[in-house]
Amino acid sequence: MLARSRKEAGTMLRKRTGYDAACYYDGKLLGRCTKADSDAYTLLMNACGGEAARVLREYAYFSPELKAILEKAALMQADRSRMGGMFHAPKSSPWGEVQSCETLCPGVFLVSTASHGGTMVANEVAAVLSPAAKKCGFKDKGYICYEEDAQESVVLRELLDKKLWKIPDRIKDKGQFEEKLNQSIRQYHPEYWRARQSGREAAEAARSTAPAKEAAR
Repeated sequence: MLARSRKEAGTMLRKRTGYDAACYYDGKLLGRCTKADSDAYTLLMNACGGEAARVLREYAYFSPELKAILEKAALMQADRSRMGGMFHAPKSSPWGEVQSCETLCPGVFLVSTASHGGTMVANEVAAVLSPAAKKCGFKDKGYICYEEDAQESVVLRELLDKKLWKIPDRIKDKGQFEEKLNQSIRQYHPEYWRARQSGREAAEAARSTAPAKEAAR
């Protein structure tokens, strides 16, 4: 009887901790999540007039899955609300006239000039960046800007962590590229690195304690 009860409890536990719902915006899948997160997404979006960026600003606590969903929705909404639904590549930058520009995700641009370059994040999509990441950049004419030598690694790390950007195929050794990002951040922005690691540890702890809380109910 005890063995059977444990088996049934284990089955229920696996079902409860799996993704049993999903969130959408304008018919597009934003991500898989739990039913509780799906309900929270609907409730919070309604409370904030459907503005995902406002939800991110006004509420502090989300599961990692729900936070990623809200960040994707905020990017989509910002892209639509600006200039007829499309962010235009900047023509000028803090480092001079832009000679080449690559869109990493809506509103986030990797730019090069004759002498220097960096990454520019439009103010409308700044809500997808963590407070620690924002502190590493500087504001200039509607953008948060990150120098290519020491600051850019922070915003690239953020986009990778949140699955808003992926390392392009032209970079063959993606593991080495990612490790160089981490090394640069540890050297130039140790406070950001500590904040990132602390956040990841807290998210992992939340995931590990969730099954115990479900089993105790």
